[in-house]
Amino acid sequence: MRVAGFRTPNFDLRRAGPAVTPAHGRDVRGALTGLPALIVCLVLCLVACDNAEPARELRAVILISCDTLRADRLGAYGYDRDVSPNLDAFAREAVVFGRAYATAPHTNPAMSSLFTSRMPDEIGVSGGNRNLMPAQVVTLPELLREKGIATAAIVSNWALRRPPPQLGDVGVAQGFEHFDDRMDSRDGLRKGHYERLADDTTDAAIEWLEQRRDEDERFLLWVHYQDPHGPYEPPARYAALFDKPTQDGPRLRIGKTHSGLGQIPAYQALAGEQRSDVYRNRYDGEIRFFDHELGRLLDWLRREGIYDQSLIVFTADHGESLGEHGYWFCHEEHLYDEAVRVPLIVRYAEDMPRPAKDELVGHLDLWPTILQAFGLPGTPSRGTSLITEELPTGRIAPHTLAMKDHPRRWDGVSDGRYRLLIYAKRPQLYDVVVDPGELHNLAEDRPQQVAALLRRYDDFMRELPAATDVVGVDLPLDEKTRRALQALGYVD
Repeated sequence: MRVAGFRTPNFDLRRAGPAVTPAHGRDVRGALTGLPALIVCLVLCLVACDNAEPARELRAVILISCDTLRADRLGAYGYDRDVSPNLDAFAREAVVFGRAYATAPHTNPAMSSLFTSRMPDEIGVSGGNRNLMPAQVVTLPELLREKGIATAAIVSNWALRRPPPQLGDVGVAQGFEHFDDRMDSRDGLRKGHYERLADDTTDAAIEWLEQRRDEDERFLLWVHYQDPHGPYEPPARYAALFDKPTQDGPRLRIGKTHSGLGQIPAYQALAGEQRSDVYRNRYDGEIRFFDHELGRLLDWLRREGIYDQSLIVFTADHGESLGEHGYWFCHEEHLYDEAVRVPLIVRYAEDMPRPAKDELVGHLDLWPTILQAFGLPGTPSRGTSLITEELPTGRIAPHTLAMKDHPRRWDGVSDGRYRLLIYAKRPQLYDVVVDPGELHNLAEDRPQQVAALLRRYDDFMRELPAATDVVGVDLPLDEKTRRALQALGYVD
């Protein structure tokens, strides 16, 4: 028997362990008694979606993800700088989900959750980019391959590379027949580190598509762009577009560690530059570079007739701090909105149902969405298909950071109106409708709301199937891997 995304019959999700908590407010240890780690999940669609009306058969689902891209830094989400003309044009033909969340603020856990519709704790990756999903976890590409659908991935972040063969078929590469992780562009600031820039990423995606021009087989293609992950080094012509002297930010010290709390992380430092607005401008330049290459890929899809035959999903793995809450140019240190809220833009094929009203959604919803797009029977998951005219209300979106027993563990849950974050056994509660910057902690004044969110989570957890623990696979930290992860700010 295969249980909802796992090759094991007894995976007990209730073993997730106690939650730990955020920096301000009362200790909620008592309120958390009996709860597993506050993994809090998007409303679980435990009923297999066999009753969902399948969409008309498509040629392809194309998932495009961009590393470290904040939703509010795009024109489609209200940003006033012209950083994303191609993505904004795409968004005008699509549904823009205004409240979409990743499950974690770093790449491997976030994308692993996307491809399993499970939380990082459940699939062994809550420890970060050095923990890989074990082979017992069933991924969406594996499921599609079983149904005769071709699968391909073009990835450009070192944290997503296929692991050494001695580890077996583990990590996000599971299930992909074609997994292109070539990274041969030398990083100008990080000696010995290689990456793949946006233009090479688009080239690789088009190369794979051209090779299958005459094939009728349906396919899933995932293209992951590394830009604008730091260090922010856009090509000169894109940097120049936003290289305007401003007085919008303080001068910061350059740190000796990769932490962004109160300083510029060491891996982000640009030749001794301390002006924070210079880094923000460079971040925008990186987005514009990525956007140009995204436009080139979309243009190719249009010319070849694939664009209108596909469900095209655009998102990011996570966001980035640009000074909020004292964190600068980092993303792996907290669960505030800027780190886990992501763009999610879906272009539906003609006659395909689509939501008429914006609701809380997230990466966990893409598993049932992609299955339905291909006309495949639904399976139990933590998400709900976005191919519908009416999304369920009253949902919750979960996020975690670090392993359950780690002293710096964060847990979070959003319900669209409130966000509850817990760190060091202390709650932070924010009304994001009136306080979108999450500046006023309401936990002490509204304990009933804190308890209500915890209760909703506890009720939800009681519905989960019984099962056994999943242990992630540790990525061996040889010298090459260590240098790569240090260059990306993942290890000090």
